[in-house]
Amino acid sequence: MKAEWFKKICRRLLKYNLNIVEIVQFGSSVYVPELSKDVDLLVISNDPKDYDVYLDAVDEANLPFKVDVVIVKPGQELREELIRGILGAFNILYGNGRYVLEYAKRLGDPTFEEAKSALRVA
Repeated sequence: MKAEWFKKICRRLLKYNLNIVEIVQFGSSVYVPELSKDVDLLVISNDPKDYDVYLDAVDEANLPFKVDVVIVKPGQELREELIRGILGAFNILYGNGRYVLEYAKRLGDPTFEEAKSALRVA
């Protein structure tokens, strides 16, 4: 996936919400971009808007792929599986990665069974 598409996505999202502090691409579009059918984004905002606002922003970018968006406030609790999924393969598109690092610090070491399960899924 081309870098200019991600710049366009970030510009559109920031136009709709000036309170975004970080935009993080994660998932298959990072670790197997040539096979990925969509792009997953974690959008961290001090003042999140309605979900539809973000979908409208992405739709207006006229991209050749689907974009899924997860919107959270800084420090908002996330499921551990989601955090591990993000940390498994991510790319900071906007911001400095501070908020992703905060999520990483919250995680403990996985149990043997959790690690084995994650490897099976991967």
